[in-house]
Amino acid sequence: MKTGSIPKIIFKNTFTLFNFVNIVLAAMVAFVGSYKNMLFIFIALANTLISIINEIRAKKIIDKMRLIAEQKPTVLRDGKSFQVAPEQVVQGDIVVLSLGDQVMFDSIVTEGAIEVNEAFITGEADNITKHQGDELVSGSFIVAGTAKAKVVHVGEENSLNKIQASAHTIKTADSKLFKLMNNIVKYISIALIPIGALLLWARFRTEPDTASAVTSTVAALINMIPEGLILLTSTVLALATIRLSKRKVLVQDLYSIETLARVDCICLDKTGTLTTGNMNVKDIIPAEGSDENAVINALELILAHLPADNATSRALHAKFARSAKNRVTGGFELIPFSSDRKYSGVRIEKTEYLIGALEFMTEDKDYLKQGRKLKGIYRVLAVMKNKKLLGFVRLEDEIRKDATDIVEYFYQNNVDIRIISGDDLATVENIASIVGIKDAHGVDMSTEKSPNYNKLVRDYNIFTRVTPPQKKELITALKKIGLTVAMTGDGVNDILAMKEADCSIAIGEGSDAARRSAKLVLLGSDFAAVPPIIDEGRQSINSLERSTALFLAKTVYASILAVLFVVLPLSYPFTPVEMSLLNFACIGYPAFILALEHNTERIKNRFLKNILQYSFPIGLTVSVAMLALSITANILNIPRAELTTASVLITFAIDLVLIYWISRPLNLLRGGLFLSILAIVACAFFITFIRDFFEFVYLSQNTLITTASIIAGSIVIFEIMKFIMGKISPRFLRKA
Repeated sequence: MKTGSIPKIIFKNTFTLFNFVNIVLAAMVAFVGSYKNMLFIFIALANTLISIINEIRAKKIIDKMRLIAEQKPTVLRDGKSFQVAPEQVVQGDIVVLSLGDQVMFDSIVTEGAIEVNEAFITGEADNITKHQGDELVSGSFIVAGTAKAKVVHVGEENSLNKIQASAHTIKTADSKLFKLMNNIVKYISIALIPIGALLLWARFRTEPDTASAVTSTVAALINMIPEGLILLTSTVLALATIRLSKRKVLVQDLYSIETLARVDCICLDKTGTLTTGNMNVKDIIPAEGSDENAVINALELILAHLPADNATSRALHAKFARSAKNRVTGGFELIPFSSDRKYSGVRIEKTEYLIGALEFMTEDKDYLKQGRKLKGIYRVLAVMKNKKLLGFVRLEDEIRKDATDIVEYFYQNNVDIRIISGDDLATVENIASIVGIKDAHGVDMSTEKSPNYNKLVRDYNIFTRVTPPQKKELITALKKIGLTVAMTGDGVNDILAMKEADCSIAIGEGSDAARRSAKLVLLGSDFAAVPPIIDEGRQSINSLERSTALFLAKTVYASILAVLFVVLPLSYPFTPVEMSLLNFACIGYPAFILALEHNTERIKNRFLKNILQYSFPIGLTVSVAMLALSITANILNIPRAELTTASVLITFAIDLVLIYWISRPLNLLRGGLFLSILAIVACAFFITFIRDFFEFVYLSQNTLITTASIIAGSIVIFEIMKFIMGKISPRFLRKA
């Protein structure tokens, strides 16, 4: 799964609706010979170049990291096995498939037996056993067993490629930011053509010449386009991707960074998160009437036939799989481990040896009683022979040294923690208590025959012996009670839940299936990277929230003024070159500076509401101020040059109020930003060649008094608008 090619990135960012609008408006200004009023086209060009550079930079990092994370199928050729890149596999190749692998090519089983999960294709969670001669559909996952399969389809004929090529199968990002940007583009695009035509017609009625009519119309339309907002959004997300890559975090979906900002519940498996994933055998406990040697002999026989493909089996192999002589060369049947069975084993003729969770292998009350006595911080596996309990193996999870710090971080940042595990309840509860999980109180899901998931997620924070469908239902229930849920996983059994979660995080050392399903992948398999990931998400969205308010404030007043000056026989108070200065000094420049500031406060799912509470009062205030200035200028016969100069001064003053409002409390960065904007304004008005370029003039006494009065009145109007917005927003923006 590759990102778009560099030519596609260039094409996508160059041939945009906003660029088309800018070119048309620039052509209109060039047609009347007012070339310096074309300054906005260079801003559009800079936006495009920066956006292309950032996206290409992010693409190279993502592609490099995906190459590291990519599954390389094991192929048998000329009697030798080796790993190759997926694109090097050809029709007729024999591939080796084992637990956790994704079936990458349509194929037919030629040897062995495996269980597959086809939920990615069919939506059904049930596992299906495939034997020799059975078809394997690409996109399914191996949940148990090992097999060899002959590749029958590659390239465009491959089912997985067909699915990925079908647009209707791609899940649209559930992103408030994405939806907001799309709606802004859509509605402004719809409005520009009729408003532009009407405004041009109205200007020809009031302006003294064609050039003046065209430039004032272009100024109004350029003002409506928040072109820097698109650049800012892509830049912030691209920079977040680059910063996360330094922590060995692969971002597969840019807008998942936004979701991270909103996470207030994280679901963890004990293994690989609270514990390192490494296990050691603690001891052997013989069952009543058995002895330690009987347990060891059974273990050696089982492990001689089962692969060391997970942390538990690797620990057992390291301790007990000492002799290959125990392996039977024929007449045996493997029972591979699966998350549904929760046990594995081998059948040799009429003898069955099993190892796994006792309650899944027997209902004998005496055996279960012996097992309950061993519940504690250790993982307990029962060993059985022909349904007779031989004894128990206790394994010790290695608790992460930083587990307590990670748990504390989540609580300090208002992120609820739920543990969803396949392990024994007592074991998980004890480890949860050790690392600081509050009120560690859980439920064994294997005992819940008709679970009420909505009640369970309110009553418990630990869920054990959980099957894959149950994991998904738990995530769904958590979302129903209003939580934004992140889910970590490392195996095929986590996929359904990860797809259901708002944000999915895969452990790099986990199965390829989990990595492909996740929006973020911890390539370093270090769970300590998760807190910084959440911080990065909050940093990005908090930055965008404040900066977006600046852009939308301009869009609000520009749209209102454009409509008003269609109706009113008054001179439009701006020129395009003046708007370029305003856009840079009061919107683009402060937006980018504020976007770089560290801010990891919790997002409260009110992105649009917060933006509107900032942008509407300022937008309405500027609209009222410009209307008052234009009416006064018409009454007092204020010259056109003084009118546009006064309009820029007033807008500067009101924009500074907004910048101060969203920057409170002032610190060194924000204070420096505020002073630098004042310096830009001073240079524009008092350095001669700059003042002449922007066509600013010194104001007469009457115009100065008018300007000062409108600025003072605007501050009062702004406070009134802010108060009104604060009152109506809870009612009308409750769901925003």
